[in-house]
Amino acid sequence: MQQYHIRGLKQRGLPMFRKHWWIAGVSAGVGMLGLAATSGIVALATFFVGELTAPHQTFKEDELQGILADAWAVPDPEPEPPPALQRPLLFPTTDGVMLRGDFWAQPHPAPTVIICHGYRVGRAQLRPVAAIEYNHGCNVLFFDFRGHGESAGEMTSGGVAEVRDLEAAITLASQQPETSAGQLIVHGFSMGAAIALLALPHPAVSAVIADSPYARLDDILRRLVHWRLTTESNRWQPAWQRLRSVFPGIAWATVAASAVLFRLRFRQDLFARPDVGLRRWLARDHAAHHAHATPILLIHAAGDQMIPIAHAHHIAAVAARQHIPIETYFPDEHSHCGAYGYDPAAYIRVLQDFVARHVGITFARQRRAA
Repeated sequence: MQQYHIRGLKQRGLPMFRKHWWIAGVSAGVGMLGLAATSGIVALATFFVGELTAPHQTFKEDELQGILADAWAVPDPEPEPPPALQRPLLFPTTDGVMLRGDFWAQPHPAPTVIICHGYRVGRAQLRPVAAIEYNHGCNVLFFDFRGHGESAGEMTSGGVAEVRDLEAAITLASQQPETSAGQLIVHGFSMGAAIALLALPHPAVSAVIADSPYARLDDILRRLVHWRLTTESNRWQPAWQRLRSVFPGIAWATVAASAVLFRLRFRQDLFARPDVGLRRWLARDHAAHHAHATPILLIHAAGDQMIPIAHAHHIAAVAARQHIPIETYFPDEHSHCGAYGYDPAAYIRVLQDFVARHVGITFARQRRAA
């Protein structure tokens, strides 16, 4: 009787045992899939951080085609100052990174423009921009951010770390004997424009010209990861291309993991937020005893494919709420940093009007002796 009872319990318990085993198997399978997915995201983030921060890299002509198409179309070369008025610069940041740059001096005291280049674009590529501003009567200081061009640096962060570089350049520019007091202007492009908004206001800076900045870097990084995934998936079989629907989620997770890895590796934040920095401008201006907030000229191509015009609209809205004087110029152009190429004469006129009203200088082309 006892033996029969035990056998009956075993028979009745077998279906329940099988059910529990099936649940355990499914749970284990889901766990393995989750682990594999997490490992994949971490691997992708590791690769992305390494690629993003690698120093002294430049864009290849065919790289990022479609996002950076026609971007960085610099002006035609203009005459540069004679060698006697060009000075090479080597200067340190507060965290010990040595930067290289150039100072083009007018033969008399004049306003000074600091030119800030973009990501993977060094100062050498912006010499035509420097020549235009020099030929309009300004001294020009242009330099390589850390990890770019001839400057030192083991990494580039796309914004946060480079704030120290611009601060060092501002200090150096204000110390040049040719720089007129109270007439220092920062003119940044793309990443350089975002850094200008992050670093300022500064007591030595009279105005900021921000051409095509981002409002928040995390959004740009997610767009970049999504674009890379989409580009790579073009080689897949059509059946696998259905996975593109999950690319936004993968991009979000990859960038989030990248921020953690960047923090662990470099001990600083990855996500630069000029929009948040603007909210602190007035407090810093008052602390520096400024009578007025530093004025901003915000320039952005309306059809920018790399940094959407929505970033510029957001920056302008935040500045307006903080009562920061801001003017905008949004030409109907599609390329990144393409406002000058769209209409060079209009670009110069916008700059002339802005600096005349806010800095009190005449930004006019100078006549030079033959």
